Amino acid sequence: MTASVNLSSGENELKTVRVGSAESRPGELVYGWFELAQLPTGHTERLPVIIAQGREPGPTFWFTANIHGNELTGMAAVHDIVKPALLENLRGTVVAIPSLNPAGLRTNQRVPYFEMEDPNRSFPGYNNPVTDPTTAERQKHPPSIYDEAMARLFECIRESADFLVDLHCYGLQAASFTIRDRVLYRDEASKAEAEDLYRRMDELCTAFGLAVVNEAEARRYVDQKLHRSTSGAALNEARIPAITVELGLIGGVDPDALSAARTGMLNSLRWAGMLPGMLEKITSVPVPQPTFATRRENSPRAQASGILRYHVRPGDMVSEGDVIATLTDIFGNPIPENSEIKAESDGWIISLSRGAMCYQGQVVTNMAVRDENPMLETFPA
Repeated sequence: MTASVNLSSGENELKTVRVGSAESRPGELVYGWFELAQLPTGHTERLPVIIAQGREPGPTFWFTANIHGNELTGMAAVHDIVKPALLENLRGTVVAIPSLNPAGLRTNQRVPYFEMEDPNRSFPGYNNPVTDPTTAERQKHPPSIYDEAMARLFECIRESADFLVDLHCYGLQAASFTIRDRVLYRDEASKAEAEDLYRRMDELCTAFGLAVVNEAEARRYVDQKLHRSTSGAALNEARIPAITVELGLIGGVDPDALSAARTGMLNSLRWAGMLPGMLEKITSVPVPQPTFATRRENSPRAQASGILRYHVRPGDMVSEGDVIATLTDIFGNPIPENSEIKAESDGWIISLSRGAMCYQGQVVTNMAVRDENPMLETFPA
């Protein structure tokens, strides 16, 4: 079943929102299922759907989580926020999918066991067969289970959503932050619309309350199929203000990141005019505030192999040349000439990429570094 949105009569009436078997009812919390696929065993793979609707009209806000099966904090945040207490002051409708990847959730794996590719590159989006021969080849064949299912779910999002937040986790030792995607447009005639879309998306980033890190520049963004992620497709295909929020630890529920997610979700609803009250400051996790825009970068890399000792934590601000880690041999003695690993740029530490072992050429940290690329760009030719 697909989503449908109908105005009963005029703009001041509540919308009816349907996603799979779940249909909104004013003043109620309803549960249902979105059928994903029929499995060879005869079972049906399906996504859980929760719809909370207030008694007063307002926007429709989507929260999605757990598209990578071992990223769990977002699912817990949905469970904590989208419950009966939310209805007391809610205007409009909240649609939540606690798990976009139940198969990965069951096996605690990033990808579903029936589709061994990143499920967060499965949504519809711009393709250029001239520069993307892999996509051109795949278009000759039937879509995968996940591509077909996400295309149907995407129509639900396109038809009903006014805003979307997709909840993820980042790494074993990682900060919490918001990813701000580039807004792509096709020609000068559509640039003004793109500017307005960017403004609203940027306001949503700010309202959530975490540090904001820009996504890759346009060519790399499309080459890596980031425009076909949940939020990337919502933003650049459906033209809906949408963001990705990263919530620290992978493989378990991070209590501090969970607290930040709850605050950020409520902030988002307040910003959208769906809940009363002022935006709240996030205090449970570091919220770095550099004086310049940043983007993600895997940097630095180890110049030798050895035992790694970090001297920074996720969320720490660093300057170019700061020692962020040291390398020793197995006896604890410094590696000659390569014992110090230094920051190559000003910025802040997103995640610590290794455990104790590090091999030459491996990434040591993921950093938020200075970004001077435009946030609005044309779709790559």
